[in-house]
Amino acid sequence: MSRIHILPEILSNKIAAGEVVQRPASVVKELVENSIDAESTRIEITILNGGRDLIQVIDDGLGLEQEELELALKRHATSKIAEIEDLFKIRTMGFRGEALPSIASVSMMEVVSKVRGGETGYGIQVQAGKEEKVHPEAWEEGTRITVKNLFFNVPARLKFLKAQRTELNHILNRVKPLALIHPHIAFKLTSDSKVVLDVRASTPEERVIALFGTEYRDKIIAVEDSRGSIKVTGFIGNLDLVRIAPGEQYLSINKRPITDRLINNAVYQAYKSLIQRGEYPFYMLDISVPLNEVDVNVHPTKTEVKFNDEWRVYHVVKETVESGLRQTLKVIPGFQNRPQSPPGFQPGAFDSAQTSFSISSAGQEGGSFSARTEEESEILQKARQFSQVLDRGPVQRKPERQSGGFIWQVHNKYILSQINNGIAIIDQHVAHERILYEEALADLTENKGMSQQLLFPENHEFSADDYNVLVEIIPALNNLGFRLREFGPRTILVEAVPTGMRGGSEGSILKEIIDHYRENRVFDYSPAKRLAASYSCKAAVKAGDPLTEDEMRILVDRLFATENPFYCPHGRPIIINLSIDELDKRFERH
Repeated sequence: MSRIHILPEILSNKIAAGEVVQRPASVVKELVENSIDAESTRIEITILNGGRDLIQVIDDGLGLEQEELELALKRHATSKIAEIEDLFKIRTMGFRGEALPSIASVSMMEVVSKVRGGETGYGIQVQAGKEEKVHPEAWEEGTRITVKNLFFNVPARLKFLKAQRTELNHILNRVKPLALIHPHIAFKLTSDSKVVLDVRASTPEERVIALFGTEYRDKIIAVEDSRGSIKVTGFIGNLDLVRIAPGEQYLSINKRPITDRLINNAVYQAYKSLIQRGEYPFYMLDISVPLNEVDVNVHPTKTEVKFNDEWRVYHVVKETVESGLRQTLKVIPGFQNRPQSPPGFQPGAFDSAQTSFSISSAGQEGGSFSARTEEESEILQKARQFSQVLDRGPVQRKPERQSGGFIWQVHNKYILSQINNGIAIIDQHVAHERILYEEALADLTENKGMSQQLLFPENHEFSADDYNVLVEIIPALNNLGFRLREFGPRTILVEAVPTGMRGGSEGSILKEIIDHYRENRVFDYSPAKRLAASYSCKAAVKAGDPLTEDEMRILVDRLFATENPFYCPHGRPIIINLSIDELDKRFERH
């Protein structure tokens, strides 16, 4: 027998489905893109059990005729390309004719549609790729596609799906970019009878605010620029919207969401002098290029593209963002208070008067060779509040430090302490982080976190995906000393915070906890450890915070009372020891 043979149709369909349908979010993406191509003005998405049990997309678009409905589920059937030249001038989201038959081959699908102005609607059912006949069915104008029991006939793929909330987050990550790019379309997403997203048709700016919260209203900067045939439009965020984890960066080409490392890097280069490595600004940018200068047919899911001249696009994007940052004063609020930047720093300028070499010595409160400023006094007040956290609980044991030994703070970042056999250099941030991490772990397991009640409860609005994560960890946060509860769609009511945590910044602290919680999946899969690491990193004393001698001594004492005083929860070193022998060797003492 020949070793080469033709695959059975059912098997080839499943292989094709594997390229297009990776998880429930892939199904949602393909169906919503078809609805956008159908000139819909409203798209409703309904999900059950993270998309395993049900995915339903309803639109008010152009609809399908009876004969079109029969063809729509055939492989490679499409209304969007007719000849090879069409591949080089694609205007629509979908075009290959693979999505519907691929989805139908691994699910139970029903399609009901009625064309605008038509008299009768029609429906068809497909189970694992086997079609029934098209039949008349009562329906309003537009299309309803229902997908049930996804991967029921591919158990190997089904077992790789994640938890319900994780799959919902993936779906949100596919729907939000489309909702941002098409503000003229109303979107509604319902998961297990709970409305997750509901935005009406609006302006681009109002769509950003509807998706991310009212605090974005005065913090986004509209940008628009063009160079030749390339045009860039959209929004960037001022420095108040910079976050410590990626997730609010959106790129599109000709209204098609994409991922592109080079173009992302163009934006980061524009922000380079304003943010630190590991920080991520908000942006949503659409790049318009001639259709024949970009190839969108280089990836099965159409999320990657290839430019004829990618470096030309790179420079246009970079210059557009730089111009937006340069021509508005909105970038300044929140920047002067950032600890990594010298007080009074202005983008593109350097004030030599700000250079300083600062050593706070024992017994001197904020002693420095540089002039103190109003910004530094604000930081000093914050340090007083941090001392409340440092005083939490009794000291269990002391470090091996000489009685009455000297202790210094260098550049408001490192603590130098004299120990019996030399000098210890301690990173104040990661030291405090280790202390809070071990205390938070104990609080999470023993439910003993102490709270300070807010005089007036605060409600904070979050984006849909941030809210989804926060709801998941509310019970654990309450164990830490927060008092949080759901308060309407995408809104959390904060009634209390952990003892010692400064008030007035609950919203930003919760957002940073969410960011760290997402990122710490790499650090540890244990939700408790991830949350403890997230909280401790946010609540710890920062590099740049001045500390008094008492605060430094308490910090060092409490550090040496921890189980592991030498490494922070993420593996960074906390202490560097320089022994007397090493110092003698460096100074060539024999």
